[in-house]
Amino acid sequence: MEAPPPVSVWKKSAQLAKESIEKHFDAHEQYLSARGGDRNHVPSLVDLVAERLGNLSLDDEDTMDDIPPVILASYIWGWHKIAYPAMRRALQRLPTESTAEGSSKTIDEWNLSNEKWLRDGNQTEWQQGLVKFSDFDNVYPNSVLGDVGRTITRPAPLPGYELLCEARESQITIQPSVEAFKRTFEHISDGLLKNLDWSNLLVAGGIVLGTLLSVDAADGQPRCDPRWVSSDIDMYVHGLSALEANEKIKHVFETFRANLPPGTPTLAVRNCTTITLYARYPLRRIQIVLKLTESPKSVLLNFDLDVCAMGWDGSALWMLPRAARALETGCNVFTMSLIHGHYLSNRRASTQERIFKYADKGYGLRILPSYISSLAKKKPSRPKSGKRSGASKNLHVDIPSLGEEEREWTTIQVRRKSRYSTVRLGLDSLLPPHAGYRRSRCLIAFRNFMRCVALWEMAQRKEVTLQENIWASTSYEDAMTTYDDVPLTSRYKWNARFDLAAFQRFLGAANATEIADWVDTDYDGRLTRHGVDDSGDLPAFQRTVCASTVDALLGKKMDIVMQVLLPCTFAVYANDMVAQAQARAGLRETKLLAPVVRGFDFLGSTDPQADGLFFWRIGAEMMWQQSDRSIDEISEVLYAFRRVNEHLRDGPYCQERRLRDELARRKSYDELDAFGRWVRAGEPAPFYGYNSDDSYEGYGDYYSEGYEL
Repeated sequence: MEAPPPVSVWKKSAQLAKESIEKHFDAHEQYLSARGGDRNHVPSLVDLVAERLGNLSLDDEDTMDDIPPVILASYIWGWHKIAYPAMRRALQRLPTESTAEGSSKTIDEWNLSNEKWLRDGNQTEWQQGLVKFSDFDNVYPNSVLGDVGRTITRPAPLPGYELLCEARESQITIQPSVEAFKRTFEHISDGLLKNLDWSNLLVAGGIVLGTLLSVDAADGQPRCDPRWVSSDIDMYVHGLSALEANEKIKHVFETFRANLPPGTPTLAVRNCTTITLYARYPLRRIQIVLKLTESPKSVLLNFDLDVCAMGWDGSALWMLPRAARALETGCNVFTMSLIHGHYLSNRRASTQERIFKYADKGYGLRILPSYISSLAKKKPSRPKSGKRSGASKNLHVDIPSLGEEEREWTTIQVRRKSRYSTVRLGLDSLLPPHAGYRRSRCLIAFRNFMRCVALWEMAQRKEVTLQENIWASTSYEDAMTTYDDVPLTSRYKWNARFDLAAFQRFLGAANATEIADWVDTDYDGRLTRHGVDDSGDLPAFQRTVCASTVDALLGKKMDIVMQVLLPCTFAVYANDMVAQAQARAGLRETKLLAPVVRGFDFLGSTDPQADGLFFWRIGAEMMWQQSDRSIDEISEVLYAFRRVNEHLRDGPYCQERRLRDELARRKSYDELDAFGRWVRAGEPAPFYGYNSDDSYEGYGDYYSEGYEL
C-alpha cells in the first residue's frame, strides 16, 4: 500500500513543544547558577553564625545554649540555613509569646524557606538538615518517651485554614528507638529484604510511616497498624548510573526470591514508572520507583505529601523537617507543588487519590496564613487580550467563606440525588464534565477541591455512601505521574483470590483492550492515513510488561511500547536529542520514535504541521527518570502529546489548544500568584488559558458560574 502524503494538522505545536523544552533547559541552568552563586558571596556575621548552627551535632548543643535569647529572638526567624532540630532546640529558649502557634512567625512558614536550603545544598553531605531518631527530644519537646513508644500530643487547631482533618488523632505514639523501628520493619516487610545489600537503596513513603506508627503490642510483639496492612514497599535507587541501577534491582529481586518459601512463583511487572515484584498474597509487594536520584535527601525532597517524606536505609530513619512536623500536627502543609508539581521536577504533584487516602489515615491539609493573606495583595496577571476573567472580578477572596459556599452547594446536590433512594455517589455528581480531561480533576481549582472535601466530610459523618475507589484517577496516563496506583494493575484485586498466572493473562488482555479502545475512537479515519487497517490491530503496543524474573523483564522483548501522534518534525528533533544523550552516556543508540506502520515513514517531511503516528519505545537503559535531563524533557512532552489525543473522537482541531494547556503545567509561576489563580478560579473552561490573540496565559480563563447537575 502506497502511503499518502502526510496531513497538516498540528499548526504551531512542534514549535511550542521545542520552546517548552528549551525554556526548561534555560530555567534549569539558571537554577544551577543561582545555587552556585549563593555559595560564592562573602558571608555576613549572621550567615557565619547560621552556618555554625547548621553544622551542630549532638556534642555541640552547648554552643547553641550560649547564644543569648535576645540575639535568637532578633535573628532566628531569618536563619533558614540551620538544621530543623537545632531550630526547635533554640525556640525552646525564647519567650512563649514569640513562638506561640498564633504568632506571626511560625515554624511552618520557616520550614518552607529551610527546604529551599536543603534542596540547594551539597548532595555529598546529604545528611545535613535531615531529622533522625536521635533528634526527637529536640524536635518533639513536649513528647513523652516510654518503654513502648514516644507519645506526641498534637497542638490545638493551628492558624490558617485546615481541611480533611476529621480523622486526625489528638495524640499519637511512635517507635521509641531505631532498634524498635528496625525490628518492626522486618516484621511488616515479611522478612523479604533479609540479607539485602542496602547500599544505594532507600525504602520511603507510606510503609516507613506505617512502621513508625506500629508500636509493639501489649505483649511486646511487633505489630502492623491496620491502616498500612496493604501498603507496598516503595524502594528508590540513588547514586548510581542507569546501567548500575539495573544490576542493583536484579540484586533486589534475587534477595526477594531467596526469602520466599521454596517453590513460590514470582512475577515482575514494569510500567512507565515502576517495577513491582509479586509473589503470593498477603506477602508485601516491592515497588521499585524508576527514578534515579543523587542521594536519600533527593528522594525525600521529591515527595508530595509532607508526612510521606521519610525513608529507611536499613540502619537509620531519615525525615525531612516537614515530615517530622506533619507527625506533630497531623497536617500536610499545602503548597502549589501539590497541584502542579515543581517546574524543575524536583517535587512531584500529588493526586486526589493520595490526598484523600492520607486524609482517611488521619493526615489532612493546612493552608498557611501567609497564603491566605496573599489573596488580599495578589491577583493573577491580566491576560494579554486585556480581558479580565470573571473569576477575578472580586480580588479579595475569603477562603473560609468560599469553602462554606461549596460545602452548602455540595450538600444540596447530594440531597437532591438521595432524596428518594440511597445511592453511591461519584465525582460525576459534583464536577463539570470538562473537568475530566485532566487527571486528578478534584485539584483543578479550589472550588472543585472543596466540593470533594465536602463529600469526604459527609462520608466521615456517615451521611452518604461513596462509590468504591471514588478518588482513583481515571486517565490512562496516570501511570506517568503517580507511583501508587497503575490503572492496569489496580483493576486486578490484590486479595486472597489473587493468582499470578491469571494476573499475567489479565495484563496481556488489558494491553490489547486498551489499544483497541483507543483505535475505536477514531471516527474520522485519521489512523487509516497512517496505514492502520480496519482491524485496528497494533500488536507491538505494550504499556505494561511482565516476566517471572527481573533479568527477563529487562530484555529487549520486554520494552515498553506506546503509540503517540505528533508532528513529524518534532519526532526528528526528539530522536536526535535522545541519540546525543545516549552517546554522552556511552549507551548504544536506539531510536526512540519509529513509524507504527512501515512504509508510512514521514520523518523526512519538512512540513512542521505534518501528522505522524509513532511507536515510542522505552528499553531497560532508557526507563530511568533523571538519568539524563534531555531525555526527561523529551519524555514529558511526549506524555503531553499522548494526553492530547487520549481520545480521537474530537479530531485534531483542538489539539494545539490542549497541548498548550498540557505544557502550561510545566511553567514556572510565582508561588503565591499561582495560589491566587487556583483559589479565584471558578469552573474551569474546556481549554484553559488560550487567549483571543493566540497568546497564552497559563491558568487564566475560567467560567465563574456554578455547574448544576
